[in-house]
Amino acid sequence: MHFLKYFTVILMALTLLTGCEEDIELSLKGDKPRLVVDGVITTDTMVHKVKLSLSGNYFDNQPMPRVSGALVTLSDGDETFVLQESEAAPGEYLTSDTFFGKQNTLYSLEIRNVDVNGDGQEEVYTSQSYLNPIIETDSVSISFHRIWKLWQINLHAHDPAGIENYYLFKLYINGELYSDRYGKMSYTDDRFFDGSFADGVWIFALNSEDEEENLVPGDVVTLETLMVEKTYYDFVHAAVDETGIKTPLFSGAPANVPSNISNGALGQFAAYAISRFSVVNTFTAEEMKEK
Repeated sequence: MHFLKYFTVILMALTLLTGCEEDIELSLKGDKPRLVVDGVITTDTMVHKVKLSLSGNYFDNQPMPRVSGALVTLSDGDETFVLQESEAAPGEYLTSDTFFGKQNTLYSLEIRNVDVNGDGQEEVYTSQSYLNPIIETDSVSISFHRIWKLWQINLHAHDPAGIENYYLFKLYINGELYSDRYGKMSYTDDRFFDGSFADGVWIFALNSEDEEENLVPGDVVTLETLMVEKTYYDFVHAAVDETGIKTPLFSGAPANVPSNISNGALGQFAAYAISRFSVVNTFTAEEMKEK
């Protein structure tokens, strides 16, 4: 009897909800364009890029327009470098191919000769990022989770004591980038292993039942460790939250991810050190299941 009573109440409520339909017109005004900066320099010797574009209306579903003709400079406190705009990709500003970021150095980015709001006045945008020292990887190991049928990529490294360190990780399989977007990267801070040897921290999981992720003997797995500032760590964390799958009932409203660019611009400028370590897989998934 109790079940029937509650069932009747629920049925009536559903009938009322489904019976009340009304078209609602939303007036959605696009925000004013803002400069979007995507710039990274690392300890690798290579061409480094700073990409400039404009923000757009979410509902336009169009690529963001690039910002051409800007004056982009990079300084390490002793020397200032003028980045050259790419002829092949307008809006991308490049260092020379001999440039590399120096450890324990504060880098400053400045962007001039842009008028994003169209008022005829030049705007100036600045940012800074500290390039932390390299923390070398001791080794990388491959193990297997037999219950979940997952390959485990594990890090072995010593974390310096008394310093808040933030790590991002990228994974390459046979030279091809596996973690090709923020959602496939891995990241952690050192709150649980500050000053100790991280002996086998599980960094990546690969599905052995997925042909694209399953490892076979001879596969070369390379773990790339990025020593980043907290601002860039928080940026990636927020980007993953905003671009990942959300439960509509319990998720908050979408928001711009945090920026470290002045003057109301969006995006990030980051400087970080990179450590890499490669290991060759020697087993099949079937062999690992039996070990």
